[in-house]
Amino acid sequence: MAALGRSTEGLRERVGRRIAAHLAPGSRLCAAFSGGLDSTVLLDLLAGLRESHGFVLSALHVHHGLSRNADRWAQACEAFAAARGVAIRVERVTVERGHPAGLEASARVARHAAFAKCGADFLALAHHADDQAETVLLQALRGTGVKGLSAMAEARRVGGAVWLRPLLAEPREALIVHAREAELEWVEDESNELTAFDRNFLRHEVMPVLERRFPQYRESLTRLARHAASAAELLEALAREDASRLADGEGLSANGLEALDPLRRANVLRHFLASRGLAMPGDARLADMARQLVHARDDARVLLLHGGRALVRHRGRILVEDAPRETGWEVAWTGEREVALGEGRGSVRFSEVPGQGIALERAATGRWRFAPRAGGERIRLHPGAPTRTLKNLLQEHAIPAWRRTRLPLLFDGERLVWVPGIGTSADY
Repeated sequence: MAALGRSTEGLRERVGRRIAAHLAPGSRLCAAFSGGLDSTVLLDLLAGLRESHGFVLSALHVHHGLSRNADRWAQACEAFAAARGVAIRVERVTVERGHPAGLEASARVARHAAFAKCGADFLALAHHADDQAETVLLQALRGTGVKGLSAMAEARRVGGAVWLRPLLAEPREALIVHAREAELEWVEDESNELTAFDRNFLRHEVMPVLERRFPQYRESLTRLARHAASAAELLEALAREDASRLADGEGLSANGLEALDPLRRANVLRHFLASRGLAMPGDARLADMARQLVHARDDARVLLLHGGRALVRHRGRILVEDAPRETGWEVAWTGEREVALGEGRGSVRFSEVPGQGIALERAATGRWRFAPRAGGERIRLHPGAPTRTLKNLLQEHAIPAWRRTRLPLLFDGERLVWVPGIGTSADY
């Protein structure tokens, strides 16, 4: 880890070595540039390295619109970048002030959405060792697991770009030294002084106390983050191995999960939820989920709502499904090739298939509508066969109960004509 107050030349060399480990000649690198001290130093360093390292440099300033000085900051960033021949884009975002996780989290969500549009191969961020230490301590105070304690990675792929943090091993003091020696100017965000925000409270009230008693706290917390990252990687590898072994179609074998010890069971269940894009539940909630899903009877149907989705057990498998939707909707079909069903229900596409489906002459004259099941529907699937109740057909085709109310059924007036996954009425 860098010692405090190393020379400007040394800092530039170290940053150059770190980016060279990731960038190939011709790579497009975009620097996230707020105009503050940290990102100003980073952009200045990158501008001085682009020719020798052969990368294409640009900058992105996210205009949050939260401060009365936001326009002035954007102008200052544009001027700084222009003076170094760096193309810069100002991305204006809307920050949700009523976000349940607070203003900081809302601004971060908006900022990351802007980062996703950078269009570069790499996104350079100016986080340094002090930021890393704060993050580790914040995560510890929140009771996070080893993945959270691993804090920020020097390089991590996010979407279509790799996020790089070439200053992560450098203390903020090294950045201050560089800024003074290079005579850089930067903007000061007044919100950084507000100790109502957790990170600012740690920075201004807690870290100075740690510095006096434990002057090597940055190195210690950074080392803790590395150890946690190694442990998290091992747990993830074990979870992938267990998930692969227990895979049953799109879900996991309930019996296989039950055979695992509780710690491995929780580990693979976390992996399963994360792979489906679901937020991690707390320990107590996860334990309750595992109990209900794993220890239910073989013929049981268990449905648990979590994160807007349904975690279900059906016929010995654990699956993640869309949550059941309300009934009562209806969408007309007037011959379009694709019909949007609205409110997250997806769409239905039509194509011409000889000898199958709905006859074209019937399709042109019917009173067509999509609607959910209401009960009592019947359909004849084969010529000369009796009509069958939709209820029996759904049971025969093993369509889970929580899916049945969400199926978009096609009606001609009051006559059921088509059931997804089952078939089309022989009368059509």
